[in-house]
Amino acid sequence: MIDLTINDTRHGRWTSRVPTRPEARSVDIAIIGGGVSGALVAYHLLVANPRLRVAIIDPREQLGLGLAYSTPSLRHLLNVPAGKISCLEHDPDHFVRWLKANHDPHATADSFAPRAIFARYVQALTRPLTGPHHLRAQVIDCEVAGDGAVLTLDGGERLSAKRVVLATGNFEPAALRGVAASAVDARVYHHDAWKPQTYQNLKPHERVILIGTGLTAVDVLLRLREIGHRGAITAVSRHGLLPHRHELSATNSEAVIPAGTEPTCLAYLRSLRGAIKAGMPWRCAVDSLRATCNDLWRALPLHEQRRFRRHLQRRWDVARHRMAPQIADAVERELQAGSLQIRKGRVARVDLAADRSATVAIAGSHGAECFAAERVINCTGPNMNYRTVKSALLESLFSRGSISTGPLGLGLHTDARGAIIDASGSISDVLFSVGPARMGTLFESIAVPELRGQAVEVARTLREACAKHA
Repeated sequence: MIDLTINDTRHGRWTSRVPTRPEARSVDIAIIGGGVSGALVAYHLLVANPRLRVAIIDPREQLGLGLAYSTPSLRHLLNVPAGKISCLEHDPDHFVRWLKANHDPHATADSFAPRAIFARYVQALTRPLTGPHHLRAQVIDCEVAGDGAVLTLDGGERLSAKRVVLATGNFEPAALRGVAASAVDARVYHHDAWKPQTYQNLKPHERVILIGTGLTAVDVLLRLREIGHRGAITAVSRHGLLPHRHELSATNSEAVIPAGTEPTCLAYLRSLRGAIKAGMPWRCAVDSLRATCNDLWRALPLHEQRRFRRHLQRRWDVARHRMAPQIADAVERELQAGSLQIRKGRVARVDLAADRSATVAIAGSHGAECFAAERVINCTGPNMNYRTVKSALLESLFSRGSISTGPLGLGLHTDARGAIIDASGSISDVLFSVGPARMGTLFESIAVPELRGQAVEVARTLREACAKHA
């Protein structure tokens, strides 16, 4: 098994602290965010042209982690088999080979590896490169000027770049209505499931309420049990649906919603149901759409996209983003034992009770329910309304009109290459985006197959642009 406590000081060329005294720097490409998306863009840039001056600006000590892969728990598994998550599109078995050589000699293409191990895989992929230069800082301002941009870092340094890639990853959940400030101050309500303090000072048998029933809630359940918590857990969501489990099934190379299908939610749904009714396993039917779902999404008129987000999104999520079999087994055991309960409804209030516990009021189709718990954890997933996230950089870009939200008000507005579309509708030749931000115009933009494709395309575009202006 590989050592998870890698000391990155052995790779001084890879990481540097931002100098205390402001100092002018200039690079060809600045990548804001050092998670999987940012690391892969840097990889493809430098493999093709090692002479490019590439900087990644990210405050983390290590690159390639991001929110999902920085988990300390080996119980948090990928929700995609190893054979489908290679970082190299042209080499689909690359991760499986690395996994067998560095973590589990018995791994196969059907194995579900820990996410923390996948992070080390990304780091191993990028470590041999001569660059990029890692600036451990936050970007707080970005001013596009002429044929480049000037970034201001939180330490006061200014960095000029010919091109900028926004690879900012996921942000913390949106603020929930009805959460009393007293519950936050007393630390019985925790807004971010990924912060270490969310799990501190929790006694083994205290009650916990999870707001959300998706993959984040499953992660939190596993983390709680790993640190010794044995108390009752109640998970609440509007639909009350847990993700389905992965099962081995035959693949279908032909999409069950053919190109040219009438671009409506109803027509898409009919095609999907028709294939399942004809005998195709539903997992196979859903997976057949992986390569074409973004094209199908773009074909939908805006009112149909809104309809899908409102009525079908959650049903799709539980079928598409599934649990590894081992995790599904653990969740099933909790449900059977009664230590995990699922409630369907909307969280109306989170208040602090006289005994310093939390009182959670839920409004459901069968009336109101009230639950008491010693800890409430928000598991609703990342905030995709970028106008409301806590980011000085995005506030700066929005105020300058350099970026705009997607047509549905989520993520960022980009063209098919990932170039940012600004507030006036102009396509930037300086700002680009990869990763979750592109959910503003795409249907899928968080899974590795999408991220690796975006990284390849954006890196190619940037290399060509730099070559023209060399």
